[in-house]
Amino acid sequence: MTRFGKQFLLKCLKVASALVSVFLPSMAMAVSVGLYAGTFDPPSPAQLEILRCVLADASLPSACQEIGQRISRLVVLVNEDNEADPLASTRERVLMVKKELEKYGNRVEVMTATEAQREEKKRALLVDKNLKQLVQFVGDDSDKVLQSAPATHDPRLTSLVLTLVPSAKRSSNMEQPRNRSSVAVKDAFQADAVMAPLVDSSANEVIDKLGLYQEVSEDLAPLQKALFEEGWRDFLRDLELACPVTLDRGECSALASRWQAISVVTHDSLAEKTGLGGLSAKSQLVYKKAQSEDRWAEKFSTTALRYLEGSQSYDKLKPVADDIGTRVFQGYPYGKLPHLRRASMKQAASSIRTLRVTPQPVACAAPQGSYNADIDQYLADRFPRAFSAFLKDREHRSSTLPVELYVHNHAIEQAYAVHRRSGYTDFYFLQTRRGQFHRNIYLARKSNPLAYRVVLTSVRGNDRRANVFCQIHRTEIFSNYYFVQSAQAQPLFVLNPQGTQLRLDREDLLLFGFKGDWSRKLLARDWRKTPLVKEGLDIDLFTHPAIRQKIVVVRNVYGDDADIILNIFY
Repeated sequence: MTRFGKQFLLKCLKVASALVSVFLPSMAMAVSVGLYAGTFDPPSPAQLEILRCVLADASLPSACQEIGQRISRLVVLVNEDNEADPLASTRERVLMVKKELEKYGNRVEVMTATEAQREEKKRALLVDKNLKQLVQFVGDDSDKVLQSAPATHDPRLTSLVLTLVPSAKRSSNMEQPRNRSSVAVKDAFQADAVMAPLVDSSANEVIDKLGLYQEVSEDLAPLQKALFEEGWRDFLRDLELACPVTLDRGECSALASRWQAISVVTHDSLAEKTGLGGLSAKSQLVYKKAQSEDRWAEKFSTTALRYLEGSQSYDKLKPVADDIGTRVFQGYPYGKLPHLRRASMKQAASSIRTLRVTPQPVACAAPQGSYNADIDQYLADRFPRAFSAFLKDREHRSSTLPVELYVHNHAIEQAYAVHRRSGYTDFYFLQTRRGQFHRNIYLARKSNPLAYRVVLTSVRGNDRRANVFCQIHRTEIFSNYYFVQSAQAQPLFVLNPQGTQLRLDREDLLLFGFKGDWSRKLLARDWRKTPLVKEGLDIDLFTHPAIRQKIVVVRNVYGDDADIILNIFY
């Protein structure tokens, strides 16, 4: 039961048991599979009640128990059609559904599918000779869904409509089912709201962790759109550089010219011009408020590769494009695109007495001279250009007050306690393209009077700290900062049980850097990946069933952080 769903108490679940008798009378003693498809953006209470009913959740009435007893396995298809332009990515929506249904174990299979793939999945299930019945479960929009679905004459395929009936309309004279089976299972629900998604606690865990379905405040809306545009430009630049490694140079050149012709339009302006809502032409990339950063990455890849759909070139370039835009860490998507995400602060640290605050000048000890690297791009990857422009240009900020910089050697919970005392209650996490593991950037916001602070947390280690301050120094935004020190700095990482029990010998390897490339190559050669940390720096163990050697792959570290890694593993 969620904070939004208390009005939907289980006592309102009065099921018309008489209707169950029409449900697949041939299914007694039969092994059958249930099929349910939805966008799940996010999973609504109505959808979740249908799924739980199909799975015979013990908290639901007897009619659901009778249905569930006849279903041996449930296949849930998360719609992958791009025309709907959801707010959360396909990966995030799958994760929410899996979290909701994980207690049902291997009775549930969750996968993604386009409209064509949904029909292919149905046909594939019907090919199985052991299948006695395939039941397609649908909700109140069943007529439209079933009429649009391709007809099939296989007698094993049945559609069951679970009708959501308001409690005020329930009576002993409840409407009898029409030519399709239907069962009344729950009260009607209102449409989902972006700012208050009606979801259950398990999906809320994903929503809070990833900051889904949250628009930034009105004063930060231009900055968020600017980050979207900057991320798109840098994504295309990286894809153009990577393309010749995978495809012919001539094809890459033709693609690059097409990419440059793609324009960024807002969802509102597109709806006004075309009346088609989320639909867009091939030459347009639609910016939509409240979309997640992982959804941005999904759209970037889809938009750039739509000219190659159905070709072998698409299959070759797609994994490259996906890798440029996003990655997955400890089961959650964490992208590589500049993006503001509202930070969920459930509980601030209770005490800040152990913190010491000292004002210091921003300085950089790096020697002056020429560098082989593109320093401007190096900085933009770690401190986005749009963010720098926002901090520098007071005309484009709603606040005319100067922005202060605070640097913490500990986690966000203690930092939030410090700034909340000064009225900075809204925190936004700034995703950057590089360098997340040795510092996190937050934009703290105070409403009255409107003011901002840039808050860096988890800045630990002398070498990393020096690197961070050189980055800040080169942006030419801050000349001074406040260094907030805890008695104990945040650790670089915390091992999980597999990490603490790991033993290495002289034949094993420890690899620093290029973790994404190493992981893809090892997995492609049937190596098995096991995460070794529960928080902090990303470290994985790779083993092979036919090879005794172990390989530990660590994200790029250097200096005193490299010493920590070596001391732990060797």
